[in-house]
Amino acid sequence: MATLMFIDYVLRDPVTNAPIPQGMKLFRMLKEHDRVLLLATHKEKDDRWLRENKVNLVDDIIGPDLVFAGEFPEWRQVEFCRGQGAVELVVTANPDLAKKLLEVGITSFLFLHPRYLTEKFRPDSGGVKAWKSIVTEIQTQQEQFTEDHRVN
Repeated sequence: MATLMFIDYVLRDPVTNAPIPQGMKLFRMLKEHDRVLLLATHKEKDDRWLRENKVNLVDDIIGPDLVFAGEFPEWRQVEFCRGQGAVELVVTANPDLAKKLLEVGITSFLFLHPRYLTEKFRPDSGGVKAWKSIVTEIQTQQEQFTEDHRVN
């Protein structure tokens, strides 16, 4: 079992290249008890950034070069990791990815930093539509669960 965590928007602000303290703290807490795989945009550059910012004892860094190209590279990285073993949790700042993870039954942690209150800085940068999709998906799953005859 592993936890997947995206570097951009969770550990690092890609605009300023500065570490996000809350994301770094979350990484260290999760790392104490679990195997944490970091999902990178550019594996070599991100590995160097991690070492420069004293993120040590990294279990593995999964770059986009390991997966087939597609229209949703973050999802492809998660799929690749699922093919290697069980994924227990995915930490992302992308609401569209969180919705997709919920749809396939993967527990996700949506990391939202106050910097992303301004729409242009959010990973989805298409407005709040993605959040509405997440709420709708959660409601759909809750309704299906309450109507499931298999559950007592």
